[in-house]
Amino acid sequence: MVPTYVQNVKKNINNAMQSNKVLEIEYNELQKAIKDGKHEYHCFYLATIDKKEPKIRTVVLRALNKNKNTLSFHTDLRSDKVKEIQSNRNVSALFYDKKRRIQIRIQGDAQLDKNSNKLKKIWSSMRPESKLCYMGPFAPGEKLDQFQPNLPNHNAQNITTKNNKKGYENFCRVTIYLESLDWLQLEHSGHQRIYFSFNKNSKPIWIAS
Repeated sequence: MVPTYVQNVKKNINNAMQSNKVLEIEYNELQKAIKDGKHEYHCFYLATIDKKEPKIRTVVLRALNKNKNTLSFHTDLRSDKVKEIQSNRNVSALFYDKKRRIQIRIQGDAQLDKNSNKLKKIWSSMRPESKLCYMGPFAPGEKLDQFQPNLPNHNAQNITTKNNKKGYENFCRVTIYLESLDWLQLEHSGHQRIYFSFNKNSKPIWIAS
């Protein structure tokens, strides 16, 4: 007969191994989603705080750093989300993979990169068609008298040095430093849920769904 305390130790070890495997799998899926536009994690929902009101929108995953527990997306410096992050860096991100029936909720600290050598390299490597999104005459969310495409009066093949500079000045990368990750697997036999905290010496915790 195996003593109860030994059974508990083994159970805790198995749970820890399984939870660490879960995080590794999801990080790998997020990594795939950066390049794969059809991946369920390629786009995700980002929530910010505007004074006391939550605001949510869809953004595109552009980078993941597994070692630093960060993920990044690009946006227009003139957008409301940038103003909201400058006022309150606490954000939440939501990913959902409907094929695997897995939800990831993230809480984190968002930081802006508005002008750096790294950002310049990212801008230089972008396709001209992508750069056009940052060259529009209107700030995202600006009120208009009637519909007007928020695009410059030139196409992607005719971007001048001046236009390129203007686009770069509107471009920024937002990096979210993960503070916690809430993983949920939907199952008919019982949903599984694990809470990961990225504080020092913290351990994954199984929680009720």
